[in-house]
Amino acid sequence: MRYPRYRHGTFALMDGVAHPVSYTVGADHVQLLTGVRAEPVPVELCERVISVQVYASYRGHGVFVDAMDETGKARIMEAEWDEEWATINGFVHENRYEYFKTVDVLDLRDYYEKQTDLLFLRWRARHFARPVEGQPLTGGWANGSPAVIDGRPRSGLVRLEDGRTTEVTTRAEYLGYPCEVAGISADGSVGLYYLGQDMARAEADGFQLTVDFRWAKTVHIYDLARYQEHHADLYFEEWRSAQELTRG
Repeated sequence: MRYPRYRHGTFALMDGVAHPVSYTVGADHVQLLTGVRAEPVPVELCERVISVQVYASYRGHGVFVDAMDETGKARIMEAEWDEEWATINGFVHENRYEYFKTVDVLDLRDYYEKQTDLLFLRWRARHFARPVEGQPLTGGWANGSPAVIDGRPRSGLVRLEDGRTTEVTTRAEYLGYPCEVAGISADGSVGLYYLGQDMARAEADGFQLTVDFRWAKTVHIYDLARYQEHHADLYFEEWRSAQELTRG
């Protein structure tokens, strides 16, 4: 059986309902792909516009879930650029760097959606000026707690429009490596936690080790790229376990 909450593509959230849409970053309108509304919809009427990709782990390794059919088969792509592991585990080399395999969806673990925020650049330009050289950053940490501007960033447990509960962390790239966005202050200061593996590089780029042993740094919001939310799907494991019991 197909996981009923599986989805991918571009969606606009309007009045609490997610609609499949086509959208070009920077455009003023989205175009619904269903028959709900024929004319383009101004992005100002959208609560969010996101690009959704699904990832999971398979045999302890990160994979991209490219497709899923009604029989419960998932087409997955190796997502850690490990050619040797992919070959050993039965993936087929289809493109230059891409290895694919079809597996039972019940063999997947740690299912999550990567929701890229397609309105981030518009939101950033509306709320923040570009940094002024020499002006100090106050930090994206309001009184020791994460600061939030107009709903960004989000963290913790979030109930999605389809009823799922997900555990959310907001992420972005800084100097080309992944970071968690802990808070955003009104002056554009952003509190970051380093998520990469090279701790020496983190220290060289100005991150400092905190009392809870995380590498942290304050940067400006215009230093960020690929702003996204990581939604760990708490319902998937419950569904997967129930399906396994049904199979006996």
